Amino acid sequence: MAESKKRKKVEQRRIARQQAEERRSKSSDAPQASPKWWVPVMVGLAVLGLIIVVIAYISGGRYPIPGLDNGNINLFVGIGIMLVGFLMTMGWK
Repeated sequence: MAESKKRKKVEQRRIARQQAEERRSKSSDAPQASPKWWVPVMVGLAVLGLIIVVIAYISGGRYPIPGLDNGNINLFVGIGIMLVGFLMTMGWK
């Protein structure tokens, strides 16, 4: 009789451990994969920003947006776009 009670307790503990492991593996805290569009947008923004910076540097700040008063604004726009692309890398899973 005592042996069967011991076996039941051991079996119940084993089942409880398995259930706890399953709950942990299915936990909502697990990182979710990024959407499929995340990486292309991230890389595209970084490259677009780089192109804008290069064009602004070569043209002395007159292009790619000619209407801006100060030539450095084009550099800041390009760097800002690049920064958004690089900040997106922190959300990539």
